[in-house]
Amino acid sequence: MVPPPAPLHDAPGVEEIVRAAREAGRFALDLEFLWERTYRPLPCLAQLAVGERIAIADPIAGAPLEPIAALVADPGVVTVMHAPSADLTLLALHFDVRPTALVDVQTAAGFVGLGASQSLATLLDRALRIRVDKTESYSDWSRRPLTDAQLEYAADDVRYLLPLADALDGRARRLGRADWVEEELERRYGAAAMFTTPPAEAWRRIKGQGRLSGRDRAVLQKVAEWREREALRRDRPPAWVLPDRLALEIARRRPADRAAMDRTRGATERLREPDIRALVDAVREGLDAPSLHLPAGPPPETAARLDTLGALGQILVGARAGAAGLAAPLLATRDEIETYLAAVVGGDANGLPLASGWRRELAGEALERLALGRLALAPDAVAPYIREVETDPR
Repeated sequence: MVPPPAPLHDAPGVEEIVRAAREAGRFALDLEFLWERTYRPLPCLAQLAVGERIAIADPIAGAPLEPIAALVADPGVVTVMHAPSADLTLLALHFDVRPTALVDVQTAAGFVGLGASQSLATLLDRALRIRVDKTESYSDWSRRPLTDAQLEYAADDVRYLLPLADALDGRARRLGRADWVEEELERRYGAAAMFTTPPAEAWRRIKGQGRLSGRDRAVLQKVAEWREREALRRDRPPAWVLPDRLALEIARRRPADRAAMDRTRGATERLREPDIRALVDAVREGLDAPSLHLPAGPPPETAARLDTLGALGQILVGARAGAAGLAAPLLATRDEIETYLAAVVGGDANGLPLASGWRRELAGEALERLALGRLALAPDAVAPYIREVETDPR
């Protein structure tokens, strides 16, 4: 077995592998990080593969990651990764970059019959008959020195990514699905993709706000926006700065001065004086802002109809995806199915993923007919064990 490469500790080593990646026009990338006590993931290693060459950059020991981040943002270089969402969040938060030519082998695998959300080890075994040791999955990558086992694990995370990407691309082209893969990669990682949450949108992540009034929710927005900015400034998880339950209580009670904040359970015990003053200001801003109302739900009769349609729609999508050898979540998630059916019932589904392209061809049109009562589903004795029955030929 070839020993893993010694980690790079300085700028010249990183810049040399980056130059090689630019010359090659593509490279494989993986990042090891910790994300437990900080707002931004703590980068611990960056592994790159260019051709058959592997390099491991150690930012804790002094290797700069800026050149690697710039490489990911270079439209002239293809970046190959596996399930890269968290890695891309790290690059966005630390270096304010986003990918411009990215291939995610996990996403591509779902289009060629290898399943959705598969681990790298599973994909390598299924696509290339290569087995790798994943015993270091829960290593503390911030501790030094790194062991040979850790370095071997880190190298294996990129060692086979380029041949895996080639194998998956070949399968997709043989199936006539290369365009499908490209469309999905653009949807997930293209110009419109979000890898970080804008502070003004942070309130949407707080669970338990369903019973808030529109005015309470406007206060929650300002409170959550302050929390997000403060968490970034301190580099601590938002919930460490202000727990969700306390953010919701402040939104409900709307304490617009120091005395009112004192009467809010948990506020004075947990928060520092500057935080209390800032939150009082946030509450006042929320009281002056327009109310935030969630979209009204459908009437009860329509809601009952959509409950039934949603269950049938998931069966239909699952059957059609299975028949096509496609991972069902790539065709449509449960939320996408329910949103599309509600839009069809409401009379306007334009702009939704299932309303156009290959998704409409594979399932969207059938879902529309189902919603309009022109298609029924019946059990069948053979796979996929569901039979579509036309009830209206129009």
